[in-house]
Amino acid sequence: MATNRAAISERGLQAAVQGHHGNLEVVRVDTTRWEATFRVRAAGRVFGPEFTTRLSMVRPLSEEDTDKFWKMLVDDLMRALKEEGSLPSFVKGYEVTTGEDSTGDPALYVTILVSPERQYSKATVSSWNIFSSLVHDRLMGLRLQRYPYVRIGEKRRSR
Repeated sequence: MATNRAAISERGLQAAVQGHHGNLEVVRVDTTRWEATFRVRAAGRVFGPEFTTRLSMVRPLSEEDTDKFWKMLVDDLMRALKEEGSLPSFVKGYEVTTGEDSTGDPALYVTILVSPERQYSKATVSSWNIFSSLVHDRLMGLRLQRYPYVRIGEKRRSR
């Protein structure tokens, strides 16, 4: 791992990469290559060096384990599904959160948002289940250290 836990201060998450100290920031996530790129931002300076790590190496509660990282990971996964024609039209969006599951283990929660209806047909629910299984399988294939939970939710209307 390219970070140093000893560099954490009261100013927030810090990292030490090849002698550079600063706040850690995710630059990009690539689910097809199974990697993420991070960089440090030193106080009063432009961004520091970038470093790349395997997605499976991002430990829960580490400097890399941020909401932005997980959102970017799911964004990239959905982009890849769209490019291969596997993103169905019923997907209206998605929400990404992290936390602990019922056993206290680190978890990644992905909620696939669909349009609200009064009643859903069995075929519609079956399509949702097939797609949520696909997303779950893709996330499991990345060997993440947070267990992925994929669920379906209704997209709320904007006020």
